[in-house]
Amino acid sequence: MIERSMIERSMIERRIDHLTRKRVAEMSPEEMRLALLVSGKTGLLNRRAFAEGGVSPFVAMSDVNGLKALNDQFGYAAGDILIRRFAEVLTSVGLDAYHDKGDEFLCKAESYQALNLRLSQAQQLLREQPFVVCGLDGRIASIPGADFCFGIGTNLEEAEVR
Repeated sequence: MIERSMIERSMIERRIDHLTRKRVAEMSPEEMRLALLVSGKTGLLNRRAFAEGGVSPFVAMSDVNGLKALNDQFGYAAGDILIRRFAEVLTSVGLDAYHDKGDEFLCKAESYQALNLRLSQAQQLLREQPFVVCGLDGRIASIPGADFCFGIGTNLEEAEVR
């Protein structure tokens, strides 16, 4: 299992310009492992790490509302800012969060109540905290907040339905 401190280091390293990224042939086994298990967009562990990690009694699936509209109005860079912001909010409330793909995130918890409480806290934070994006026309815009929906279940299929 990969340690969270390694993930934090990886998050910092991934913020360095992608042009300085090592080729696979130049990576150490640990660097390859991180590249395989960590989302390059968010720095969170990815779906593979979720699946390979310990089993949890409850899981949640969530996705950002209105991402397509944000992308259409401000460009994909703005959407990426929102996705990274969402990842930060999920971890700030203490969730064991994973970046699945696009705007979809997965979380694990020991109880339904803990997962529901933390996801609800994350919803409130994301709604209340504005973020800044640069529009396609080069203008800076402040977005008042964002929202997401989530479902909780004992497995991913159940969480997705809910």
